[in-house]
Amino acid sequence: MALHEIIYVSLATHEMKQAELLALLDQARVHNEAHGITGLLMYHRQEFLQLLEGERDEVEALYATICRDPRHQQVYAMWEGPVQALSFDHWAMGFVSPDEEALRERPGYEGVLSDGLVSAGKGSNGKKILLQLRDDFLRSV
Repeated sequence: MALHEIIYVSLATHEMKQAELLALLDQARVHNEAHGITGLLMYHRQEFLQLLEGERDEVEALYATICRDPRHQQVYAMWEGPVQALSFDHWAMGFVSPDEEALRERPGYEGVLSDGLVSAGKGSNGKKILLQLRDDFLRSV
């Protein structure tokens, strides 16, 4: 089994409402659990930042699907490479939104922006990049 990770950024085609983010969270959890994919998704001011990890073929197939998803535009892979082990033992999505409390109750939600990326210290280059991006992101909020 060849484990792989991809970090990408994209721009949403419109400012997503809370209900759309909740639906996206639910859809992603179901799909990713079925395909052995874990990771993290951040959304803020129409921008997505996502790390996907899992079996290489599954991660690349999901990334290709995201590139064709009509909710995304200007999709750009910032990092792609092999990993020794998965860093996320569950699908986690972090959001900054006006009403974050409603998202906290959803399965799969993790307060990454406030609590930090605990798994970032596990050594993968992708996690190190993501931690730096998170820190830059928090400085701009």
